Amino acid sequence: MVVVLLADTSQTASKILEEGILAQSSIASAMDNLWNEVLGGGLYLAIANLGTFFAVGTLVIFIVQWGQAIADSGDYKPLTEIIWPILVIALLSNNGTALAEATKGLRGIINQTNQTLLATVSASVSLQEAYQMVAGEVGAQSAIESLASNCKTIADPVEQQNCLTEAATQAQDLAQGLQTPPSSGFSKFVQGLQDPVGAGISAISSTIQLALRGWLMAFGIAFQWVVEISLLLTGLLGPLAVGLTLMPVGSKAIYAWLIGFFTVGMVKINFNIISGLVATMVVNAGANDPMIFAFATGLISPILALGLAAGGGMAILNSIPSITGIFLRKVF
Repeated sequence: MVVVLLADTSQTASKILEEGILAQSSIASAMDNLWNEVLGGGLYLAIANLGTFFAVGTLVIFIVQWGQAIADSGDYKPLTEIIWPILVIALLSNNGTALAEATKGLRGIINQTNQTLLATVSASVSLQEAYQMVAGEVGAQSAIESLASNCKTIADPVEQQNCLTEAATQAQDLAQGLQTPPSSGFSKFVQGLQDPVGAGISAISSTIQLALRGWLMAFGIAFQWVVEISLLLTGLLGPLAVGLTLMPVGSKAIYAWLIGFFTVGMVKINFNIISGLVATMVVNAGANDPMIFAFATGLISPILALGLAAGGGMAILNSIPSITGIFLRKVF
């Protein structure tokens, strides 16, 4: 009965481990289809029509103020502002098709930058490889601990020994199933599991620790989903921002939309870089506590990523109007 229980638990653990390793790539592939459906569907068309309505109203205000500025100043210096109506008309024409393609292109730039940074070699391994290695080992260790925890409730020492021996065998199978060779710390953990009196039992985390680690890892994956959805929602609101660009206010709405879009993209990039660097440190350190990695990727990384992206977004937002003004003066 114990063998059957361990076999069922092992199959479930192997499935969870495989899903954990492929989580990031599955998120990206799933979002590709969602982006095509949303930006090519009726929802985006309705928002594009609303943005066009706003653009028509603000264009009237713009023409009135532009004509008044020419009449008052007596020269054609305000002609530099004519680029904005042209840009709005070009982006919102054909139901916002050009804006939708431009938004997909911006997302592609963010994703390509993210992949390039993750592929950058740091301490002999790329950030992506380090993250996959440590995430895989943390998932495998959690699965092994779940297997071995079933043996702790067995009162008979002989049956407990047999249970731990079977758990150690299945732990070896899980270790061999990793995409990358196991680290020294993980290998010591698997070897220690074979000693039920010494390191084996002491290496088994409590049920609360195991559950907390699972929640932290799940929170990290959920955070990646939330970032992807936030990026999609920001892109979906592009027609409204373009339609309100001609409003007579200090900062253009398209600036705020672009900064918001790239800020969400920076959250994604920062999260992956921080997680990759933490994983690289874990790989270089050898032995590690899986709870530290789960805590870093599930709680610390999202907070740092949000803080860094918010600070960078505000700095860019404050600098773009002046940079754009200098560019337009040089062109015209």
